[in-house]
Amino acid sequence: MSPVRALFLGFTLMTASAACLAADVPNAKPPTAPASNEQPDPQHARLASMAGRWTVKQSLWMKPGEQPRIDHGSATLSMVLNGRHLRQDLHIDSPDKPFDGLGYIGYDNATSEYFSTWMDVNFTGLVLAQGGFDTATSTYTFKGSMADASRAGAKIPLREVLRVIDNNHFTYEYYEDHGAGEALAVRLEYTRES
Repeated sequence: MSPVRALFLGFTLMTASAACLAADVPNAKPPTAPASNEQPDPQHARLASMAGRWTVKQSLWMKPGEQPRIDHGSATLSMVLNGRHLRQDLHIDSPDKPFDGLGYIGYDNATSEYFSTWMDVNFTGLVLAQGGFDTATSTYTFKGSMADASRAGAKIPLREVLRVIDNNHFTYEYYEDHGAGEALAVRLEYTRES
């Protein structure tokens, strides 16, 4: 029997068994899907307020202490997966090498933590960080790590800071620590278009 057929048969038997068990339980209610009009909690509603089209100014530090390289671009932020995750599609118009990245920010109700994931054209891995939101300063702070391409098995500690200035402006800063202390590597300044 092929693995796909075996998997299908197992799923069918599991579903049938569950249906039989439910039939044997008095007053058993059939499972229901979450209501599509369910209101988001405050954490997801806060993320949703950032959805829209944005112009972006990028400051990129190749080495700590040097002047940053300035480039401009655009970003589209949208809520996906039933309003539970904020997706960002970022494009920076660098003259020598255009930059594209894809990220998600979400809130995990099970852990009561925010999380950030990031992928882009400059590396093959995934940045994953967790953190929280400070209502007094309207700031999300995430901490995590990414693989160090120059040292097999090593990780680079990182910190991300997203500060909401107002409904039409926010900033994002990305810090890395290569062993000599944390240094700002990227700052993105967002201005809402729509």
